[in-house]
Amino acid sequence: MTARNLPSSFAPPLRILHVFARLNHGGAELRTLELVRYLRTHYPEIPVETHFCCLSGLPGTLDEVAGRLGCQVHLLPLRSPSFIVRFLKLLRDGRYDVVHSHIHYPSGLITLLAKTARVPRRIVHFRSIGDGRPPTFARRMMVRLWKHLVDHSATHILGVSRCALEASWRPDWTRDKRCQAIYNGIDLGRFPDPTNQAPRERLLEELELSADATILVHVGREATAKNQKRVLSIFAEVKRSLPQAVLLLVGDLAQNSSLAEKVREYGLEGSVRFLGRRDDVPSILAAADLMLFPSLWEGMPGAVLESLAAGTPVVASDIPPHREIAEQLPGCISLVPLEEPDKTWAAQILQIPRPTASSRLAARSAFLAGPFSLQRAAERLLSIWCSASTDKNLPHVELTSDGQLPTEQRRAA
Repeated sequence: MTARNLPSSFAPPLRILHVFARLNHGGAELRTLELVRYLRTHYPEIPVETHFCCLSGLPGTLDEVAGRLGCQVHLLPLRSPSFIVRFLKLLRDGRYDVVHSHIHYPSGLITLLAKTARVPRRIVHFRSIGDGRPPTFARRMMVRLWKHLVDHSATHILGVSRCALEASWRPDWTRDKRCQAIYNGIDLGRFPDPTNQAPRERLLEELELSADATILVHVGREATAKNQKRVLSIFAEVKRSLPQAVLLLVGDLAQNSSLAEKVREYGLEGSVRFLGRRDDVPSILAAADLMLFPSLWEGMPGAVLESLAAGTPVVASDIPPHREIAEQLPGCISLVPLEEPDKTWAAQILQIPRPTASSRLAARSAFLAGPFSLQRAAERLLSIWCSASTDKNLPHVELTSDGQLPTEQRRAA
C-alpha cells in the first residue's frame, strides 16, 4: 500500500486499542510492539494511533517502550466494580476503529462491550492452545459463556497458529469466515549477518567462556508452560557426555528461585548462566549452538521462530505448535515427545552438528521463504484493521491468495 492509493481526503489516523492483562515482556506483547514499530517505519503514509488497555491495572515493564513509540497505555483493572462503566467511557472517548483483544476467552466480555460502544471491528486473538488450568465443571461453564460472547460480538477471530484456533475456538474453525490463522512475524532486520562471527566472539568474551564451549540456550519467562525445570534436567544429562556444554537462560528468571535450587541439585554451578532479560536476544541466538525448548503448551513460540531465523537449530517438545512450525520449515527443528526420558532428549541434542556459516545461511533462506516474516503478518493485520474504517476513508484491502497485499499496494520492506 502506497500513498498514491490513499484518497485525498485521508487525514485522521486509524485508532486501535489493544487489550492485554499487563504490558510485560511476554511474546504477544513484544510482537505487538514490534508490529507498531514496523508499521511506523514501512507504512508511514498510513497513520495508525495505537493504545493499550491493561486489565491488571498494573504498570508493566514495556510501558516506557510503548510510550517511546507514541502509544498510550491505559491501566484499567478488570476486577474493579466500576470496570464496565470505565471501559465503555474509554471506548467512547477514544473513538476507536478497532478493539483487538489478546486475553484468550475473557476477550468475549471485551468484544461485547466494544459492540455496545459500536466499535466497528472487534478482534479476538487466540495466542495459545490452552492456559494450563484444570477443566473443572465451573471452569467449563465459564469458558462456554465466554465463547458464546465471542461468537455473539467478535467480527474477527484470529489465531497465532492453526492449532491455536482448533484448540481454543473449534475444530472446524475453517468454516467460520471470521477466522484466520496469522503467524507471529519475525523482523529479520534485527538479526546479524549469519556469516558474522562477531556475536559469538562477544558472547564468549562477556561470559568468559572457552572457544570450544558448546552453547545451549533457552529463552522464556519463568512459567509453568515453559517447563524450565525440565530444561535443567535435560541439560544435566547432556553435560554427562559433553563437559564443555554451557546453558544460557534468557528471560525473567530469578537466580534465587527454585530453578537455582535445581542448578545446585544437579551440580551445574558455573555451567548454567542466568542472563536475565536482554535486548540483544537475536545476537545471543546467533552465537548459540542450539535452542532447547521443552514447552508443555504454546500458541506459536516466538523464541523458537527467532532461533530458526538466526539459523540456530532447535530441539523442542512434540506439541501441536512445534509440529506446525516443522511442517512449514522442514528439517530445521527436531521434536521429542515430552514423555521421553532425559537420555532420549540428550541423545537428540548430541547428534545435531554445530551450525556453520553455510548452514545458517541456508536456514535463513528457508525462513525467508516461509510464512513467518513480520512483513507478511503486518500486511494481513493491516488489511483487517483498514477494512474497519471506511468512514475515515481508509481503503478496504484485499489479500492475494498467499495472504499478502497486492504488489501495487505493497511497500518494499
